[in-house]
Amino acid sequence: MTESRLPMTNDLVTGYPLCPARILRRLSGILPVAMIAALIVLPAHASPYRPTQPGAPVVYLAQAGSDTGQSAGEDAKPEEEPAAEDADDDVKPAEKPAAAASEEPAAAASEEPQIEEPPFEGIAGYPPILRSEAAMPPAVRKTWAALREVARLGDIEALRPLIEAQPSPPTFAFDEIDQPILYLKSLSGDPEGREILAILLEVLQSGFVLADPDSPQAMYLWPYFARYPLEELSPEQMVEMFTLLTAGDYQDMLSYGAYFFFRVGIGPDGTWHFFVAGD
Repeated sequence: MTESRLPMTNDLVTGYPLCPARILRRLSGILPVAMIAALIVLPAHASPYRPTQPGAPVVYLAQAGSDTGQSAGEDAKPEEEPAAEDADDDVKPAEKPAAAASEEPAAAASEEPQIEEPPFEGIAGYPPILRSEAAMPPAVRKTWAALREVARLGDIEALRPLIEAQPSPPTFAFDEIDQPILYLKSLSGDPEGREILAILLEVLQSGFVLADPDSPQAMYLWPYFARYPLEELSPEQMVEMFTLLTAGDYQDMLSYGAYFFFRVGIGPDGTWHFFVAGD
């Protein structure tokens, strides 16, 4: 005796194995022929698997008597989607609303420190004290730097080209001077004129003022003591002044009523006008 199986349709089993002939003979006297035929071949509509239309949702039916205890006609529940709150947790810090992101640059710009002008240094009613090279016009700064470099070199002869480059010779004394280099050497305590160069360097490194700014006599003037009342100087300014003067010099100036030590004047156009002492 051989066994056979029904053909496969749509890759699904559409029937069961045929019953053996001897079993059919025993059942033929008991069951109607139609019942026997139903046992032999199950109709296609009785199959638990039905082909689905393309794109239609597939519903799986649980087998009766399965371990899960679900009824045969109950649909399997799909997995629950994550709650909206969980989805919000995955938002990265960079994914901020556009409105909030656009407000950040404006807030940062408002927090930038504002550049303020330096406070006034000096005495009310007198020219402000200047200390930075940035406070000098380019032409003034060029002449100032050239004089300072010569003073640092310690060679008083190096002043000669600067003197000759001016439209008119700078003033070194209130009398007419034919040979300014020899005259400056005569003022120095050493024959090479290095002491007078040291005084020139100290004067150029002190604070300065723009004297008479709104007049044809406008002048950048070193040191600022030449335009300030000596009796009104602060303790800090007094210390500055004693880098140039002695206490005895200061008392003489108080008695005279004005500063009369060495000073340098450079015009706004860069012309070197004087390096002179006296009043």
